[in-house]
Amino acid sequence: MRTQPLLARISLIAFILGSLIALAACAGTRLHILSLDLGLEVLVPGVGIGVVGLVCGGAWIWRALALNNSHGWKLGTIGLIGSVILTGIPASHVWRHYTLPPIHDVSTDIGDAPQFVTLLALRKGAPNPPSYDGPVVVTFQGEKMTTALAQKNAWQDIKPLERLAGTTPQHEFVGKFFWRALNAVNGLGWKVAGFDVKSGRIEATSETLWFGAVSDIVIRVKPAGKIGVRIDIRAKSRTGVSDAGRNAELVHAFLKREDS
Repeated sequence: MRTQPLLARISLIAFILGSLIALAACAGTRLHILSLDLGLEVLVPGVGIGVVGLVCGGAWIWRALALNNSHGWKLGTIGLIGSVILTGIPASHVWRHYTLPPIHDVSTDIGDAPQFVTLLALRKGAPNPPSYDGPVVVTFQGEKMTTALAQKNAWQDIKPLERLAGTTPQHEFVGKFFWRALNAVNGLGWKVAGFDVKSGRIEATSETLWFGAVSDIVIRVKPAGKIGVRIDIRAKSRTGVSDAGRNAELVHAFLKREDS
């Protein structure tokens, strides 16, 4: 009987300790006290302690069910659920890191990707250059391919958004979609860095929740043919080799909102 409450107590303590380490890693990175790489290194022992909490929490609930009692249920429940969350979020990221292409630059136009203008100053000194990575060769699942091909293989639905104006004058139609694009950016909570109606360009940034890793985004709204409009978007991380699918998620979110 004594083992069961002890397991519950260890699970809770491990969850709390692991969470404190994880929060310190996230806060240190967001406050620019730690670099992203160092923040991830600090996170590792926190997650490791969380695994201890998960194992002990699992052992606690197994004994509780086997013995048909609820000794230590408050501590055990908090420790188990908390440890699942603490280890689950990084595990999900690691899974995407190894199952998705090792790229961090995604564009709806892989032949003529939109270019950063306003954000060039903010990207100065960033490990990843502002130029489009489409021609850069990466290795994924043992095969060498360009970043553009890797993106195409992974997300075939990432394409430009094109619409016909019908009887509406094209310049009005293009303007309408430009302002819709800007509203979509604001609605998604991205931080607008600048926009130019004449060139149809919108630039913005988005940060990850936990570590504040920045993705720069550029949107291009331009006439297509004589009666149409075409909207392209590109998102690129400032740091890191693989974005674990985050930039593709940003592109998907924008296209869905712009087309709604």
